[in-house]
Amino acid sequence: MDEKMEEKNNQSEDVKIKEATGVKSIPFAVIAVGIIVFAYIFMRYIVQPPFPATLTNFFMMFILAGVLLHITLDEKKIEDIMLFFSFTKKEPMPWDIVRYSVVVIVPLLIASNVYSAYKVTYAPPAELFSPHVTPPEWVVNMKVPEYAVDPNKWESKYIEEGRLIYEDNCVPCHGKDADGKGPMASAITYPASPTNFKEAGTIAQLPITYVYWRVKDGGITDKQFKSAMPGWEEELSEDDMWRVIMYTYTKAGVKPRTWAE
Repeated sequence: MDEKMEEKNNQSEDVKIKEATGVKSIPFAVIAVGIIVFAYIFMRYIVQPPFPATLTNFFMMFILAGVLLHITLDEKKIEDIMLFFSFTKKEPMPWDIVRYSVVVIVPLLIASNVYSAYKVTYAPPAELFSPHVTPPEWVVNMKVPEYAVDPNKWESKYIEEGRLIYEDNCVPCHGKDADGKGPMASAITYPASPTNFKEAGTIAQLPITYVYWRVKDGGITDKQFKSAMPGWEEELSEDDMWRVIMYTYTKAGVKPRTWAE
């Protein structure tokens, strides 16, 4: 009896000290939530390098199990948890925010995980993209018009005509500066973004007849090439295509290779 009275007096003293100092006890539910949240933040954002998501989830299972085990070992803790999340017990505003957050966020996380697990996803075909595929034989044996054979002798009038054709038809994708940054470029990503003609690995590495073939046939229906590049055979004449190619090389500041190189 004396021990019980002493314990009660000690508890009363603790309450008086807390009331005098303005300190209020933290609900065990808040502590439990804080441990779980801190453990996740520690593994994902504090530790460097952060734990991988799969490893974090693995450890979080043990942390959750440990917290739940600790709760179930004490009936008072179970009662405190039930009262806290049943909203039958009035709590100070900071703890009220915590329980409302948990009640809202946990169902959202569960719904998000369920949605992620069952949503239908569409992935691009698993095939390799080759920017410079093998051309047909006629491309290699094709005769280039006299005015387009030698880049050192390209006449300015043809290049100017090519500029007008390029600006009317090619700028939306390849950009005004031939850098692949036209107004529509951001919408074209598969299987490749519009070509940046100034890059060393593009038209500077190709014979001019190869480029003519790509302009003529495009790549939308081509079983090898498969790109968003349309074929221009129906819209442009042969001379128009040669002129726009000449302008593109000039604008990019590069020259075509020969088949012998």
